Amino acid sequence: MKFLVRLAKGDVALWRVFWLIGTPLALIWDASGGSMLLGIGVGEPLVTALVIALFALTSLALVFVAFAVWCSATNYPRKAWWHTALAIAAKLSAAFSALTATISFVTVLYLAASFVYAIIQD
Repeated sequence: MKFLVRLAKGDVALWRVFWLIGTPLALIWDASGGSMLLGIGVGEPLVTALVIALFALTSLALVFVAFAVWCSATNYPRKAWWHTALAIAAKLSAAFSALTATISFVTVLYLAASFVYAIIQD
């Protein structure tokens, strides 16, 4: 829990948050989203449900990690001009990731609600 608080405050080094947490999480998010697009697990309800749940959970986590990247970039020391450029690039990446993850999560919620509604109506 302490680590999550430090992460949210931006007290963890930017490179650690971006490369060691954000990048693997984004790869899992991409893989689970790609699996849904490619139809992996179609016909296997348990596999399909697990892939959708993984995608939804990584979407939520990606928004938190994007916030952590933003905070770490804000606290990033800027001794040279390129440090400022790295911080700005990290903030742009965090904003884009948070936006796409939020839109994806809302879409999954909408589709899940539509599916449940269709089942209830039958």
